[in-house]
This record gives sequence, C-alpha cells and structure tokens, in this order.
Amino acid sequence: MTADAFPTPTAAAETKAALRAELRARRRRVPERERERASERVAGKVVQVLDWEQARSLHVYAAVPAWGELDTSAIVAAARELSPGIEVVFPSLRAVQPLPERPFDVVIVPVLGFDDGNFRLGLGAGFYDRFLAMQPKAKKIGLAYRWAALGDRLPHEPHDIPLDMIVTDA
Repeated sequence: MTADAFPTPTAAAETKAALRAELRARRRRVPERERERASERVAGKVVQVLDWEQARSLHVYAAVPAWGELDTSAIVAAARELSPGIEVVFPSLRAVQPLPERPFDVVIVPVLGFDDGNFRLGLGAGFYDRFLAMQPKAKKIGLAYRWAALGDRLPHEPHDIPLDMIVTDA
C-alpha cells in the first residue's frame, strides 16, 4: 500500500493534536494541591448553577488524578444530597464498552481546552463527541482549568458538539 493511500489529517485535526499535546502536558504538571483547590471551586459553582430538584439522572466522569483532571466527587456527593434518588452513572471508556443509549438530565465531561463558543477539546478518542450527540436535551457541562481557554485557536469539525456551559476555577 502506498503512502498516498492513507488519508491525510486535516489542518483542524493537526491543530487539535498540537493543542492536545500542549494542554495534556500542562495539566499533568498541575500540583496536587492546586488541582484540589481548583476542583473545590469548580464543584461549588456547578452545585450552585444547576436545578438539582429537576435532575433525575447524572452522567459524570470519574477524574483520573494522574492526568490532572478536575475531581468530580464533591459534585456527585452534592447531587446525591440535593436530589435524593438521582441516578449517577460513570462512563466506561473502554473501547469495547458501548455508549449509553438512554438520555440523561445532566452530563458532566472533562475539558482539556475550550473556546469562546463552548466547544471542547478532549483527549481525541471521540467518546464524548459521539455520546454528546445522543444527548440533545441534557444540560451539558464541561469542567476545565481557567488557563485552558483557547479563545479562537480551537478549530471546529462537523462532529464537534458545543457544551451548554464550561465551568472553570476562575
């Protein structure tokens, strides 16, 4: 098979890959105490902005500390307290695990980077792109560090789904 038989990456994909590498490295360097403080601030904001009495189902990621992701455990605890009986579902990111096909009231996703239109840059596997496309009625919230704001540097592709809001530690 010749080299030209393989599709070439688009300029948008190349730009996203470069941004992804830069932001992944920066996020991994966040000191634990800073990550904890940022997680607390983000959780406090998320708890305040949602109408928890109306939420019956929450799809939320479980943070991977080694990746520097913002912790969601305080959000989950508050959701269970403020909305007794809420169903909390954590995604399985294994390739063989099917996407949940049911609707959720609230979906909280990790954000590596984001732009002014609430488009997110994720890790590049496409899990959340496919999942969010199946959640038109859910309140879609991304959690990010304030320094992950990319302004207008994040290119969009047809499969990208904007979030309803991105909550940062700022």
